[in-house]
Amino acid sequence: MRKNITIFLMLLTAILAAATGFADLFEKNDIICATSACMKVHSSSFSMVFDLPVGFYAAGFLLLALWLYLKGKNLLFAILLWGILGAEAYFTFIQIVFIHALCVSCLIFFSLLIACVIASNAFRIKTALVMGLTAFLGAHFVFFFPVVTLKSTLIQDMTKQITSIEIFASPSCSHCEEAISELSGFCSASNAKLIVRPVSISQKDREKSVQWVSGEIFQCGSSTSHRLAEKIVWDNEHDARKLNNGELQVPLILVRTEAGFQEIFQGWDRQVKNRIFNVLAKADSGARSAYAASEHEPGYHHRFSNNIQPSNRGAICSKNLECHEKK
Repeated sequence: MRKNITIFLMLLTAILAAATGFADLFEKNDIICATSACMKVHSSSFSMVFDLPVGFYAAGFLLLALWLYLKGKNLLFAILLWGILGAEAYFTFIQIVFIHALCVSCLIFFSLLIACVIASNAFRIKTALVMGLTAFLGAHFVFFFPVVTLKSTLIQDMTKQITSIEIFASPSCSHCEEAISELSGFCSASNAKLIVRPVSISQKDREKSVQWVSGEIFQCGSSTSHRLAEKIVWDNEHDARKLNNGELQVPLILVRTEAGFQEIFQGWDRQVKNRIFNVLAKADSGARSAYAASEHEPGYHHRFSNNIQPSNRGAICSKNLECHEKK
């Protein structure tokens, strides 16, 4: 009875792993798990190892472990099963501390692995426990191989910039490209700092966003630098959603001035551009009285607010809206 239960659980776990692998390969993750957390995990670089979905590796090793179990090679079976469990434990650890998203299908897979260990009595073989810990540490070596080279350039800013502009932008958004170009020109001629924070509004441009960040920070193109850059993109997307009531729409522009004024602008068109340039011009001239007068203008905030006024909205791009469409 125990043997039949073990065989059933092993086959079920292998099928789930293979299905997840095919879903990742053909970018059909929503078939297996449609939650936003699942999509975030399976669209990350952690879902692939050497250009193959990790689900394929898990399914292959599980079938090999099952073959060893049927052949009565209990020690080798236990060592391999604990190794798979250790690797999955690390993947769950990464989801918690690095990705900040828990995939439901991954948790089910992890639970099935634990059930396999219990049903097969593999937990009684003490030497196999070492393999689990080794696999946990080995997975960290695979995902974060210590090859990262930072760019050697040191930027020294001798000016006292009193105004900063943060723009959350996607590489596939033409409005973002136009906004960055025009804001860069204005900031270079004024006492303002432009901070570009790449995000991705679709699966297609995620890789471009990560490469955008990686190219600005790292000298090399290692997998570790790629994953660290990926983390920055995730953080940017999280902050952008906080500023816009949970929605990810670009360009999203946050202007901070010397007097502590903060204002959010969404999208880009002539009206938004003129309002931003007006704010920057006042900050650059140091006319604090102008800010007091501007408090009476509709849509102007001297305190941070997530409510974007209609006059601060322009043409946007989002997951459901292509460029040149206006909300």
